[in-house]
Amino acid sequence: MYYPLLSIALGSVLGAWLRWFLGLKLNPIFPNIPLGTVTVNFVGGFIIGFAISYFSQSSLSPNYKLFVITGFCGALTTFSTFSAEIIALLQSGKLGYACAAILIHVIGSLLFTILGMSLHQWLSAA
Repeated sequence: MYYPLLSIALGSVLGAWLRWFLGLKLNPIFPNIPLGTVTVNFVGGFIIGFAISYFSQSSLSPNYKLFVITGFCGALTTFSTFSAEIIALLQSGKLGYACAAILIHVIGSLLFTILGMSLHQWLSAA
């Protein structure tokens, strides 16, 4: 009964720590489009894509899926920070950067999710 909660909690802690660390290290590099947020959304999209494909063919306990997708990736990726950063860019009059950030996040995250799924399918076929 407690294994699903523990799986999600442990995954969340690890995902949140990684998100915090990457934001701390990467966001100062290019503040107009914070690279930490972009990175966590791309990495999270890739992991989710791979995991969805993997778990659809796996007989592992559902707790592993909860750990990886709901816990780790749920805490790693961030729509709220992305939204706040876009609003901050708009408020500072940086419409071009805001539009670029939206395109980078949305298209990039979708592409990385497809890439993760494709990698798993390719590895499974080998």
